[in-house]
Amino acid sequence: MQAIRLKIDDRKRTNIGQISTLSNFTTTPDETIDTERILDDPNVSLYCLDHATRQAIFAELPPGIDLAQAPFYYQAQFDHAQRLIAVPYDVFHQLAAQISVDPTRLILMHNIGRCGSTLLSSALNEVDDVISFSEPDVFANFVALRDEDRAELIQLLRSCFQFTFRPAVVGQASHYSIKFRNQCADIIDLYVEAFPQAKHLFVYRNLFGWLASLYRLFMEHHSSLPPPISRDEAIHRQAAYYHREPAAVERFFDPAIDRYTVVTYLTTGWLVMMDRYLELFSAGFTPLTLRYEDLNTQPEKVLESLFAYCGLPVSDVKTALQAFERDSQENTKMARSNAQAGNKVRLPDALLSTVQTVLDAQAVIRQPDFVLPATVTFD
Repeated sequence: MQAIRLKIDDRKRTNIGQISTLSNFTTTPDETIDTERILDDPNVSLYCLDHATRQAIFAELPPGIDLAQAPFYYQAQFDHAQRLIAVPYDVFHQLAAQISVDPTRLILMHNIGRCGSTLLSSALNEVDDVISFSEPDVFANFVALRDEDRAELIQLLRSCFQFTFRPAVVGQASHYSIKFRNQCADIIDLYVEAFPQAKHLFVYRNLFGWLASLYRLFMEHHSSLPPPISRDEAIHRQAAYYHREPAAVERFFDPAIDRYTVVTYLTTGWLVMMDRYLELFSAGFTPLTLRYEDLNTQPEKVLESLFAYCGLPVSDVKTALQAFERDSQENTKMARSNAQAGNKVRLPDALLSTVQTVLDAQAVIRQPDFVLPATVTFD
C-alpha cells in the first residue's frame, strides 16, 4: 500500500485556538512511500484529517520528541514536523485493522478548557502504565465533520484511536488517555458512540474563575480588550466555534443585550458547554464529573476518585501528584508568568456585573458556581 510524503515549504497558524488542518502547511509532493513503515515508526503521528480529499495526514517528527510530555500535542507536531505523509482513507482503515488496541483501556477527558484538564493529563502521564495525550487535533477535526455520515465518522474515530495508540508509540502502557479541546465537549455523543466501553471524564470550572483565567491570558498578550460586537455577530462567532447553526446557540444571547464584550461573549461559550452536558446527561451520559475547585483544593482525593473509576491502582496516586509541582502548560502561550503563584487575576466588579446580567437571562444555568448533576463531591 502506498502513500505520498509531502515536503513542508512553509507553516502557518493564525492562533492557538485554530484546530489543525493540512492548510497549516504549504507542501509539495515529495515521493511515494510504503505505508507499512508508518505502523512501526514511533516518530510518525497522526496530525489531522483532510476530509475534502479523504486523506489522513501524518506528521514525521525528529527522534526525541515525546508527545506525551507536550502540553499540547498538536502544537508540538506543528512546531517540529519535518515532513507530512498523506494516506487515503481506504488505506488508512486497512492499516488500522492491523493494530490491536483495547478500547476498554481508553480514558477520554472531556472538558470546558481552563479547568485543570491539562494538569490531569500530566498527572496520568506520571504513572508508568498510562500514556496520556493532551489535545491531539485529529479528534478535534470531528467537530467540523459532525454533520457527515455518522457511520463513517465512527469508523474514522476508531481508526484514529488505533493509530494514535499503536504499540510502536505506547510501548508497554496498559491504559491510554486523550484530553480533548473544549470545542469537543459539543460532540461528546459521537465519542461515546464510537467508544462505549471507554472511561469518560468531564472536567469543568466555576464561571468567574474560568473567565479570570482567560482574561489573564488575553491581557498578557494584548494591550487592551477589543471593542464590543453586536449580538448577531456574537451569535455567528459562537456558532462557528462549535460548527453549529446560529439557531442552536441563539437562546444563550439575551435579546435585551445588543452589544457583547469579550467577557460576556466568553460567558455564552461557557453556557453552551455546560448546557451541552445537561443535554447529554438527560440522554444517559454518566461520566466521572470533576470540578477544578476540588482539583485545586483536594488534588489527592480527586485523583483517588479518578484512578478508582478508571481501574488504575490507587497506590499510584502519590506518583501522579508529582505533576502538581510544575506548570502543566510550561513553555506555551498558556503558561503562567509565575508557575508557583497561580492566577491572581480577578475580574473587575463592573465586568462581573455584566456577566451576571447574561446569567440572569438564562432558563437553567443562572449562577456562576452552578454544579452539574453527578459531580463528584468530597468532604
